[in-house]
Amino acid sequence: MHDFKIVPIEAYTPHCVSEVICVNCKKRWVAVYPEGTWLKDLECENCGPGYVINTGQPIPDEIE
Repeated sequence: MHDFKIVPIEAYTPHCVSEVICVNCKKRWVAVYPEGTWLKDLECENCGPGYVINTGQPIPDEIE
């Protein structure tokens, strides 16, 4: 029997982590999305795509 570790391919995709806000309903959350993703394509769970902006607060992958 082999012990294989299953790793999602997304684990090696460059990504961004930042605080975002929906300008429609004002919900804030920390979003993780592939590098190069347009913010207009991020979706608010309440309002859908087109309302999300970055707050300008980048969050490093590893916090010491």
